[in-house]
Amino acid sequence: MSERVANLLYRSETSILPGSAAAEHLLGRARVRNSQLGLTGFLHHEEGFFFQWLEGPAANLAAVQKIIESDPRHEAVTYLHRGTEAVPQFPDWRMGYSQHEDDSLLEWLAREPVAQIKREAYARSILMFLKERSRAQHA
Repeated sequence: MSERVANLLYRSETSILPGSAAAEHLLGRARVRNSQLGLTGFLHHEEGFFFQWLEGPAANLAAVQKIIESDPRHEAVTYLHRGTEAVPQFPDWRMGYSQHEDDSLLEWLAREPVAQIKREAYARSILMFLKERSRAQHA
């Protein structure tokens, strides 16, 4: 039996503007680090918030989690989900990225039949949005 993939979903506040040089720099560094650590994931950047799903080996995920928590570009980090999956959700993305101009997470949550009260259901709903954005960018 293969080992399950550790994952987490968090939301953080940021003053970085979507599509800015600072956002591109953050993404570039994250992609290199994720490649070195065997992590995959997807980041959505909207209205002063990051929503990010990260997955991979548990020890490497924990190390990146500490980096994020100490990074001043991420404020008020809130974990919406921590767990494991049988397979990675974003195997082709060292760090996928979308922003409000691609599609609004807040508008998506308003129009889709998703749960927003229970934290786990909310986390699953955000994961669904991130996967939808991932497929749109691969198309």
